[in-house]
Amino acid sequence: MDFVENVGRRSRVNGDNGDFINVGIFSLNGYERNALYQNQGGGCFAEVGYLAGCDRVEDGRGLGFLDADQDGDLDIAINNYLQPARLLINQAPPENHWIRFRLQGTRSNRSAIGARVVLEHGARRQVREVTSSAGYLSGQSLTLHFGLGLDREVERVTVRWPSGRVEELRNLRADRLVPLIEGQVGPASLFSKK
Repeated sequence: MDFVENVGRRSRVNGDNGDFINVGIFSLNGYERNALYQNQGGGCFAEVGYLAGCDRVEDGRGLGFLDADQDGDLDIAINNYLQPARLLINQAPPENHWIRFRLQGTRSNRSAIGARVVLEHGARRQVREVTSSAGYLSGQSLTLHFGLGLDREVERVTVRWPSGRVEELRNLRADRLVPLIEGQVGPASLFSKK
């Protein structure tokens, strides 16, 4: 059998004819147990996939986060190779709070890709950046989601737009989507229709 250094590459080793290994319809990468890590704080994480029921043996290729059931917490969509996709619904405690931001650029690009939002609540500080991709075969929502735990308010939000403009908002209540348009200090009621 031929020696393979990496999937899809041919290897030129003494005695090797350089052909690809015939694996039929199967993947050389997959069929590993999925893992899910829970943030314990202080830079520590615990593997909890077996508790959450997501530790299936699959050939996962893509991953996306969204609030599929619109309950304020993020759910996970997994795209598998030659297997059905999976939607894992997060059952977070209902007393936890959240806030989302949907940005629209005016001087910056309209999708606000590259904008950075710094959120401060309680003793915590969180940072998210608007991006459209998240790795191999994985997408990213343009809406930024922040989990707030038991905090019902965000003391300060700083938005650094790709154009270089910096805007700040204070004292926003939790559990809502906040649309922001570059150049309008404060939440926008509706996106402009330009």
